[in-house]
Amino acid sequence: MTLSCATLPATRLLLSHGWLAKEPAPFQQAVLDRIQIRRFDTGQYTHHIGDDPGGIFGILGGSFGVMTQSPTLGVVLGHIFGAGAWFGQGPLATGGARMLTFRAMQPALVAHVPLPAIQELSRAMPEAPRRFAGLVEYNAIITYQIAGELLIRRSDQRIAAVLLRVVSATQSSHGDDPTACLLTQTDLAEMANVSRQTMNTVLKRFEAEGWIARGYGKLSVRDMQGLQEFLTGGD
Repeated sequence: MTLSCATLPATRLLLSHGWLAKEPAPFQQAVLDRIQIRRFDTGQYTHHIGDDPGGIFGILGGSFGVMTQSPTLGVVLGHIFGAGAWFGQGPLATGGARMLTFRAMQPALVAHVPLPAIQELSRAMPEAPRRFAGLVEYNAIITYQIAGELLIRRSDQRIAAVLLRVVSATQSSHGDDPTACLLTQTDLAEMANVSRQTMNTVLKRFEAEGWIARGYGKLSVRDMQGLQEFLTGGD
């Protein structure tokens, strides 16, 4: 579903944190002037791996799972973007097809900047291509973090690292519970590269320690410091 108007109060979120918040005001306004507001229901996709190049998406509310292609496991969940994050920039840098799949983890509202609008803006504002390239670098930092986490040898510490990353990335998406992660135990097992049995055992321990609380399709981190100390101390 596509709505018009870049003046919705929700768009202010994009100016408070994330990639666009760090760009100059004229470029910010030029981007906001070209957005289309779109809604996605839980489980809907913005695009899939291999799709033709398209525009970029800024999350105004809700969250999206970032899915990549594994040679042995197929399409798997790697990260979750929350409100304020932008994605879809890959083809802007490569000119190729979509390299990732994005799935709404909950009802979501996004600011979509279509590819023709990006191309038009790039012609009208000479520095725009460099500004959009900044989004590639901005999101690459997350990729490096994920790679580092997957090198953690202990599965329980790896799970702790993934939980802390997801909570940090999505805390703007859950006003009633900013430490909540809307994902299943299976989702988290995919992200941490462990079996569901291992995940269940570790989460039971984390819950007994008071670090997390489990609900239906949701995990909440109740003691961020405790979980962080476990990650770095490994007792």
